[in-house]
Amino acid sequence: MSEQQKAQSNFRTRVITALLLIPISIFGMYIGGVIWLVMMSIIGIIGILEFFALAKGRDVQGSAIIGVPAVLLILIGFHIKSNPLIFGTLLVCTIAAFILETTRHPNNLRQSVLQTGSTLLGVSYLGFPLGFLIAISQWENSFAWLLIIFILTWGCDTFAYFGGRKWGKHKLAPRLSPKKTVEGAIVGSIGGFIPALLILLVADEFSISAMIMLAIAPAVAILGDLFESGLKRFFGVKDSHVAGLNVIPGHGGVLDRIDSLLAVALFCYLWIVLLV
Repeated sequence: MSEQQKAQSNFRTRVITALLLIPISIFGMYIGGVIWLVMMSIIGIIGILEFFALAKGRDVQGSAIIGVPAVLLILIGFHIKSNPLIFGTLLVCTIAAFILETTRHPNNLRQSVLQTGSTLLGVSYLGFPLGFLIAISQWENSFAWLLIIFILTWGCDTFAYFGGRKWGKHKLAPRLSPKKTVEGAIVGSIGGFIPALLILLVADEFSISAMIMLAIAPAVAILGDLFESGLKRFFGVKDSHVAGLNVIPGHGGVLDRIDSLLAVALFCYLWIVLLV
């Protein structure tokens, strides 16, 4: 199979996968409650396993034994609106990870500290953005806000892909992600902003502050994507999926699909709570 045929086959797989996952995601946003918690938990479990797998065999690999239950407890904490559970989990996670790693490496304090930090980073990187999506699902007009966040991400990613293929000439960050272009980023930013603005207007949530948030969010999505690309490049891996858990055909891994979403969810939640 030629490179062009492989690219076309991969593109078809990506489109089919998107057509299946987007309605499921929208259904989860609309229903909310336990259904949304379960969906975020599945993403969180696979995502943190992929995050730790990036550093497999290295001194900075985090602990899935500690990280997976910690992410689940944080998400449950957001679901039941329990700050003590959320921050208590972080504290226990840090202590438990350090005890575990010092037991494994009694003569290597540096490695124990690095692996404890990596565990805490993975739990925070997945737990809080996904937890914020759970928190937003409990707001008034929650479906509109969730849809705005996802549309910002999906629109930016999709239009950046096509804009880059059509007009891309200038590399955006060649060391981190050689295929991303400035032109693709511009088209992606417009493609994320306009449909999100339409939803904002239809939902009667328009304000100058919210519009500014929509204008900034596509850049945040791109930075989130570049951050995960930087992690993969640093650890020398092509994609983030774990063997046997490649649940999104044509997309590499869960982290590859939600890296932008994590950044946008974090940004939009804090912006809405503090400024809208």
